[in-house]
Amino acid sequence: MNVENKKQLVIILFAVGLGLVAAVATGQYISTTISDETKRMTKEIEEKKVKPLAQQMAVMQDKIQALESRPMVVAGAGGVIENPGVPKSTLSLMTPAGKRAYTVRIDPLSAVGGMINPGDFIDILAHMNMPDPVSNKTERITSIVFQYVKVLAVGTNLQATGGYEQQQAAGALNITLALSPEESGLMSFMEKNGQLQMVLRAPSETAVEELQKADWQNLADYVYDKQKTEISTPLSGSKLKPINDKPNEIKPSIEIFKDGRLQ
Repeated sequence: MNVENKKQLVIILFAVGLGLVAAVATGQYISTTISDETKRMTKEIEEKKVKPLAQQMAVMQDKIQALESRPMVVAGAGGVIENPGVPKSTLSLMTPAGKRAYTVRIDPLSAVGGMINPGDFIDILAHMNMPDPVSNKTERITSIVFQYVKVLAVGTNLQATGGYEQQQAAGALNITLALSPEESGLMSFMEKNGQLQMVLRAPSETAVEELQKADWQNLADYVYDKQKTEISTPLSGSKLKPINDKPNEIKPSIEIFKDGRLQ
């Protein structure tokens, strides 16, 4: 190979190298440009859509907080009064519509051993001396008066705590119930004229049953219906007497008559 051919070969190789360098540089430039453009477009989208949306949500939250903290004007029996804003954790907002929050002071044993939590549903038994308007005597009766009553609070706890040991050890429990206005008046009357007892219901048990008062006659009817055993009244000693299903046997006998008269 002569000198002239060597020069041409060197020039060709040099040109090819320059081309490769240019291609690599161009690729890097294009990649950098695309990346920068993508970042710029993403930033514009965030500024135009995401940030304004977040700002709007913040403004709405501020308005909600302002409404919650703003005093409410309420017409009461003594005129127009202003009540402060009510936070969401208050007892009033937990009370169902049409109900009233009524607090009963009861011993733990009568409150299912103190094992009652806010959110439970109970039945309420009443033990009272019922006067007889005719004889002016009283009769001790027991009856379930209210069914499916919601427990709103136990003491100052509005949420279920499960602190059964403390409730059982307490001398008395303040249990707040959701009652209608009529039920509230009856509950106050029963507290003053009798003794209350609470019966815990299963969460799925929502039915309200037709029940009779608990007295000697209904107890005897229940025992007979379930066990086929008769219970005598307290006047005869409250003894258990088995039912005799066999008819009385007729025994043979001889009757002597004289002059038409039985001797």
